[in-house]
Amino acid sequence: MHRIRPEYDMPPVQNPFNSQEFLNTYWQQAPLLKRNALSLHDIITADELAGLATEAEVESRLISGSNETEQWTLQHGPFSDDVFQTLPERDWTLLVQAVDHWVPEVRQVLAQFSFLPRWRIDDIMISFATDGGGVGPHFDQYDVFLVQLAGQREWKIGQMCDEDSDLVENIPVKVLSAFEEQDAWVLDPGDVLYLPPGVAHWGTSLGDSMTLSVGFRAPSDSETIAELGHFMSSMVSDFQRYGDAGISQRNQTPHAIEEEDIDRVQAIIKRLADDRSLVSEWFGQYVTEPKYDDMNVDTQDWSDESFMKHWQHHPLYRNPGSRLAYREQTLFVDGQSYGVNATPEELHLICDCDVLPYNHNVHIQRIALQLLNAGALIFED
Repeated sequence: MHRIRPEYDMPPVQNPFNSQEFLNTYWQQAPLLKRNALSLHDIITADELAGLATEAEVESRLISGSNETEQWTLQHGPFSDDVFQTLPERDWTLLVQAVDHWVPEVRQVLAQFSFLPRWRIDDIMISFATDGGGVGPHFDQYDVFLVQLAGQREWKIGQMCDEDSDLVENIPVKVLSAFEEQDAWVLDPGDVLYLPPGVAHWGTSLGDSMTLSVGFRAPSDSETIAELGHFMSSMVSDFQRYGDAGISQRNQTPHAIEEEDIDRVQAIIKRLADDRSLVSEWFGQYVTEPKYDDMNVDTQDWSDESFMKHWQHHPLYRNPGSRLAYREQTLFVDGQSYGVNATPEELHLICDCDVLPYNHNVHIQRIALQLLNAGALIFED
């Protein structure tokens, strides 16, 4: 699918949540509703959202049902146009993931959340729902900002949940079997609701409506340990092995695992875990791994001369599926790391740009060529 890359003016950054008070009082702690906080009129229409859901490269779902009947159906896209023609008038929701990868206007919404680490942001999902539509009472394991784009949607806020919270059995969606309502708000266009992880919530469309969701990445501890262990195993030599010089005699207890054995193993683990450069290298690569492999683009090996000549007349564009971050003199791009000679300001420019016109800065030029050859920056067709 061709990604649209029009020239357009970036909307002014309003940052309705950009305050230390929000981070201290609400972030990961309590819900917060802000009325008329973000004006995002006409960034996408319902027809355009449905059009994205017909594309094979786009992740989409269609959920129909009602919590009253506990009858739910779940379909995964891509969908044919005929599917939308045969849907009932009410009680269904279309959800499309990573709309920011395909619609530049939607991607600009991320600028409103620049007070948070960009590597923490997962993607922007947009849902269209008919009257009564929703996905039932549920909870997420990550932070989310819900921005009302069109129409009205009622949100009920419930109890804190965890892995022991009971779900309705034998249905294809994760719906809580019990919901303890504590607050309820009707969101109008421009209203923004923040929800921390674990808070039960239940959205119901009042007529046709669209909601934009900015979801955040939150790796589990088990994922962190597994991924870090895999990375470290690839970085440590097989010649480094367990040693026990000076071991105590075990004449009476040869089958016992003694405290000194555990101490030695713990020392190995601690030595690796305390290697800050090793952990930093893994973490930067891990949090920049692309979510969708099919967002990769065909690359070619540009020479310095051909690249510079072409760039002077054609701006570079960020591959919307690429993730970038930096730490000190290391630039992390799509799960890879590059040692660079650049200032924090130069690295911020590279990581923050959606469009990169020709730049006379030598450091920027070298990095731009690396990212072009890696597929993180591209020339428009």
